[in-house]
Amino acid sequence: MKQFFRYFSLILCIAYLGACAQKLPEEARYPKFSNPLTADLSVAVTDHRDFILNGDKEPWFEGIMHGAFGIPASLKRNGPTEGRPFAYYLSTMIQTSLSKAGSNVTIVELPKGESLEASIQTLTDKGSSGIIVIMKKSRYAFWLSADYQYDFEVAIVDIEGRIKVRKTFAKWDKEIPLSSTYNVFDMFTEIYTKRLQVILDDPEIKAALANA
Repeated sequence: MKQFFRYFSLILCIAYLGACAQKLPEEARYPKFSNPLTADLSVAVTDHRDFILNGDKEPWFEGIMHGAFGIPASLKRNGPTEGRPFAYYLSTMIQTSLSKAGSNVTIVELPKGESLEASIQTLTDKGSSGIIVIMKKSRYAFWLSADYQYDFEVAIVDIEGRIKVRKTFAKWDKEIPLSSTYNVFDMFTEIYTKRLQVILDDPEIKAALANA
C-alpha cells in the first residue's frame, strides 16, 4: 500500500509539472553580463553538496517535491541536459551569459568534491582564465510553497592561475509562492537565474571577469 501511495504521489507531481502551458522566456533562462567581454574564458562548477559527496543523491539532483500525502519525490530535469550533473546545468547558464557578452566560453567539467586548488590547476593546464564555482549548497523543496537554499564560493582566476577575486554568495529563500505561469523546472530555472545574476552583478566579480 505504501508503494502505491508513493507511485500515486509521483503521478500527481508529474501532472503538476505539465499543468502550466507557458514556457519560460529564453532571456529568463540565464543571467545577463552587462560589460562587454573580449577574452576567452572557461566556466567550471564543482559539486560539494554533502548528499552528492556521500552518494545519497545522484549528481543531477536539484530538489524535493512533496506530492499527495506529503510523500517526497525527485524528478530528473528533461531537455538537452537531461541526466547530466546539475553542476553542468549551472555551467551552461553562466556560459550563455558570458557568451552573449562577447566571450568565447568553454565549459570545463570538474569531478565532484574537487578542491579550489585542483580546479585552478585544471584551468591553468588548459591555458585558460575564467570563473570557478564551488557549489556547497543548492537544494529546493516545495509543497504548498517553495524554498531554495544555496551557498556558492566563486573565484575568478587569470591565465596563470592567480586568484583575482574570491567571494561567497549564500541565501535561503523561504515560502516562495508556487508559479502559476511556469512548470516547476522553469520556476526554479528563473530562481537560479536571479541568484546567478547577483553574482555576475557584483562589482568585484564583474571587474575581474572583464579583465581576466
